[in-house]
Amino acid sequence: MRELEARLLVDCRNLLGECVLWNASDERVYWSDVYGQKLYSCDAEGQQLIERALPDKLGSFAFDLDGNLLAAFSKGLYRYELATGRSERLTSFEPDLAATRLNDGCTDRSGRFVVGGCHQGYYNPVSSVISYAGGTTARTLIEGVALTNGIAFSLDGTRMYFSDSETYVYHWYEYDSRSGELGPRHVLARLTPGQGFADGSCVDEADQLWNARYHGGLVQRYSPDGRETLRVHVPATCPTCVCFGGPRLDTLFITTGSKDLGEAQKQSQPGAGGLFVVKPGVRGVPEPRFAGRLFAGGER
Repeated sequence: MRELEARLLVDCRNLLGECVLWNASDERVYWSDVYGQKLYSCDAEGQQLIERALPDKLGSFAFDLDGNLLAAFSKGLYRYELATGRSERLTSFEPDLAATRLNDGCTDRSGRFVVGGCHQGYYNPVSSVISYAGGTTARTLIEGVALTNGIAFSLDGTRMYFSDSETYVYHWYEYDSRSGELGPRHVLARLTPGQGFADGSCVDEADQLWNARYHGGLVQRYSPDGRETLRVHVPATCPTCVCFGGPRLDTLFITTGSKDLGEAQKQSQPGAGGLFVVKPGVRGVPEPRFAGRLFAGGER
């Protein structure tokens, strides 16, 4: 197994950097600081940094066909217009559960947004994973979830990766991209103690899965049969999410967090909470956009 080292690109010192996505339309990488309630973007070299204040915690998001955001704020999905900062609620999420919020999400190969929740305390599997294809409602896919992470889809769309992080097991579901239905669940990997839990993920051009390991200081690449094929060491304990970007999709961007570090750890990890990069020698694929225009027609 090859091992690589990531380097710091943007010293943004996020509390919880998350949901990093490359936007080919403007050749910029976007990510959120969940607890800082901010949306960041920069070019592939880490320059021209833009920081936007947000009205709530943004757990994940997807671009629509016009480049606006389908935003998973704490208690619902919203449409968010990048040019103006205007946001409007589309759905509500678990209104009867005050301690849950939306967390990790990803667009499937047909353009649905699949996103799940987390309980904001110690392990409590009361949240869910939902699928959104438009309108004012979402469909529930999985129940009894404590901390949704690792959602990603195989290149042919027949496999959905998912981890309830605090179980330290990474699963995959058989998935029908045409209907959005889940099939049987399988174990991809059981995580080794001391190497963190499964956080955000993406898939590369070889259909291999890249997973950030929160509290593990690494990003692990898996083959579809669960073999560990490449590892990236990150000089920050809490990597959170990954994506491929750059003009050639050959750069792996890695967000990190700092909120769970003690003072000694922060001193020894001056880049914690920053955006890191590595050139792993493989390319990614463009992430699907949400299949719709969130501000179409007279709604602009």
